[in-house]
Amino acid sequence: MTVIQNDALRVEIAGLGAELQSIRTRADGAEWLWQGDARWWAGRSPLLFPVIGRSPDDAVTIGGRSFPMGSHGFARHSHFRLEQIGGDMAELLLEADEATHAAYPFDFQLRIGYRVQDRTLICRAAVSNLDSAPMPFQFGFHPAFVWPLPGMAGQPHGVELENGGAPVMMRPNADGLIAPTPYPTPFDKGALVLDQALFQDGAMVFPEGAGDAVRFGSATTHVRMRSRNLPQFALWQKPGAGYLCLEPWRGMAPFPDQGPAIEQRNHHAILPPGETAEFLMELQFSRDT
Repeated sequence: MTVIQNDALRVEIAGLGAELQSIRTRADGAEWLWQGDARWWAGRSPLLFPVIGRSPDDAVTIGGRSFPMGSHGFARHSHFRLEQIGGDMAELLLEADEATHAAYPFDFQLRIGYRVQDRTLICRAAVSNLDSAPMPFQFGFHPAFVWPLPGMAGQPHGVELENGGAPVMMRPNADGLIAPTPYPTPFDKGALVLDQALFQDGAMVFPEGAGDAVRFGSATTHVRMRSRNLPQFALWQKPGAGYLCLEPWRGMAPFPDQGPAIEQRNHHAILPPGETAEFLMELQFSRDT
């Protein structure tokens, strides 16, 4: 387990999946990250690569060849190598190998950096194409925060889009693919009052319009998420569980009629040989004490 910290935050990171394991505010010892519970969902903050969401029959085609691909890809189940560690920062690396080639026939690097700065955790991802061919991919963050937030048991929680938007919503179907029929937006002038009943039909997916800054909680106690180069967004919880996932993505699962080709997935990226795509998620933690 890798630990980074400053005077305000203490963060734990696992080598498996380079997944966040704990985010605590040091002044009060409060835990902000869901701690995983197999009865509901064992994850905490998986990284989504090289696909987001389910694939038809758990497979994708690349260049006409079929490859096995589980939900959200393989990065979350892969061991990352710790490349750098300092008091307040860490960098971890996943490189293509025989195991990844069995599912994704590209030479790549996925570099993940974490840094604490005041009460903010800065998460950076860099996807590099070391192959000779263009590389289609998707990438996303999937952090789960405790719901209720520290000190807010029994109090209302909401999600606020700082752009004041009212983005159209979509949902997955029974197979985990995105149903093509949109739903009315649940946001009113950028605000959503949370209720677990909202998630009875699965995740709420916003293909566009959610903006790059979101706040979860209340005006005084909240997590503020800011992202870059991640235009899709989702909210997810298993009803009854004590967490809420705020998920900024580049890409999303396909529609049922799109087929298995990774090059046809919604909002995918194509990275030319020798180039790198960078993504950012910043998490700021505020609590009324």
